[in-house]
Amino acid sequence: MLLGTWLRRGIVSAAIVVGAIGGPLNLAAVEPEPARRVDYRVGFLGAPCHPQVEWNDANLERLKSLGFNCIQLNIAWGYRPNDEPLNLEDVVALPAGVAPMPGDTDRAPSRTPEKVAARSAELTKRIALCRKHGLRTIFHFGAPNVFYPPQDPDKPLDLCIADPATVERYRLLVRAFHEKFPGVDDLLCYTYDQHAWLCSEWGPCPRCHGIPLHERVTAFVNMMARTWRGLQKDGVLFWEPWELSAGETFRCMDDLDASCVGLALHSNIAEVQIAIPADRWFRNTVGKAARLGLPVLGEVWLGGATEEMEPYIHVPTPLATLRALRAVNASGPLKGIKEYYGLVPDREDPNLRMSGIFFADPDISDEAALARLAEPYGPAAAKVADYWKLVSTAVELYPWDVSWLSREVGKSDPAHLLSAATLKGASWQTPSWQSTRRGLFIRTDQTTLPNHWLREDVQLRFEQTATLLAEALAAAAAARPDVPAALVGAFDKSVEEVTGLRRRVLAYAYHLRETNLADMIRNAEKVGSGNVERMWKELREVMVRDQENMEVAEPLAAAIALLDADRPAFLATYFLPTGATGKKEGWTITSE
Repeated sequence: MLLGTWLRRGIVSAAIVVGAIGGPLNLAAVEPEPARRVDYRVGFLGAPCHPQVEWNDANLERLKSLGFNCIQLNIAWGYRPNDEPLNLEDVVALPAGVAPMPGDTDRAPSRTPEKVAARSAELTKRIALCRKHGLRTIFHFGAPNVFYPPQDPDKPLDLCIADPATVERYRLLVRAFHEKFPGVDDLLCYTYDQHAWLCSEWGPCPRCHGIPLHERVTAFVNMMARTWRGLQKDGVLFWEPWELSAGETFRCMDDLDASCVGLALHSNIAEVQIAIPADRWFRNTVGKAARLGLPVLGEVWLGGATEEMEPYIHVPTPLATLRALRAVNASGPLKGIKEYYGLVPDREDPNLRMSGIFFADPDISDEAALARLAEPYGPAAAKVADYWKLVSTAVELYPWDVSWLSREVGKSDPAHLLSAATLKGASWQTPSWQSTRRGLFIRTDQTTLPNHWLREDVQLRFEQTATLLAEALAAAAAARPDVPAALVGAFDKSVEEVTGLRRRVLAYAYHLRETNLADMIRNAEKVGSGNVERMWKELREVMVRDQENMEVAEPLAAAIALLDADRPAFLATYFLPTGATGKKEGWTITSE
């Protein structure tokens, strides 16, 4: 059985499997193991970048027809898109005897009785719809709800899980939530992020200083889960150990109450990433959970809307979706697979339909799955499948690992700065960011300039991505005349977004190459290089292509003119390190 697994995964070659029992092995007799089928298949309506998706019969039946049997009741994203509930306090008034904290009063605009009532009414409607369609329900929240970062870093957080008053607050809030919304089956709780935060054992809290996190957070999680199970038969509180280090996660698991606590896990330690599913941490965690009897929900992208592509929601990567699902599903015995970002089922979405194909047949091959997925495209089916395959492969090649800021790529501005290209890193003061997560992202800070080889590595990977995207767009153009009229609008939108994605990828590649060329030219005289004219020629050519890609004349027109007129002045002006400028905040990762 183990040998069969190795053969299927390519660990050993069939050609060398001989002699172990005195002669060649009869490979035809090796039967493949069927893929596991999960109990929970969790989706939800709307995504942070596209929250206006109607909760109605048609959308829920669409998800049900794809194999989903459980629905998260709220988007639950940090910036509260569409004023979705993010904490228990957003839908439940503070119980009698619970003293208000600054987070309850200073956030008055989001916690007025009118807003709590409106969210409560909507949540009640959603629960009833799910019940009508026979779907299990999960409510997602963060606790303890605190301001972060604290206004005074030398003072404890507003709510501390080592404070008996905080523990009692959330015991009463869980009870009040159940009383108000009896149709909710399970809970999903973050203790970091989602307007929740935990004291550090190195921090200023006198209760928590010197006390390891696992001794504090597990008691808090167990309390909420036991309270919920006492109220809701078979109810599980799925805890998301987001922002904990790998070591903290493993140690916490030892103390969780497996009779009522489960885990919800991003599919790698750093994030949900389509190209990096089921890393070592995820597989270790799933394996340990199985030994402890803890149910696990593995979180992936199941549709076209993802945080990686935001605000794009039409980039078709169904083959990458299938591969990610396979990898997560093969990591160990999961209780369920869960959408992480959100679904938009009221439009054509090849990624979402591919998730349904996988749920129905997790053993299906790439080619069979693509063929089935493309059937609605009739005479264009084979060419559309080629288009999807190329986009999927391109997105898998994209260097998602360079920085957390390489995501939300649709927000990037192709008109980058003409200072030296950097690779912006990002991190926060959490256990995972300051430890395990550094093993996945190459850049987690902006305190040093990237090495020239790192610039080149990422540049070349962006170029490979852009080349495949160009091939994909050519395949889409060949397919377009035969696409059925009912699907033309969605198909054209996908081409528009893939074109936009390629522009952004090229902008990164051009900026990185321009910077390295300018640096090499500056060093050429000291080296005695005989390749200076070649480098000048390439630099000018890259800048011309970059200008075309920006789709605006400036700022590159002035830079090219100076290069032609006064090379020393050009080198003294362009592609030099500047430090943070504030001109390209956020997601344009090569500009400070």
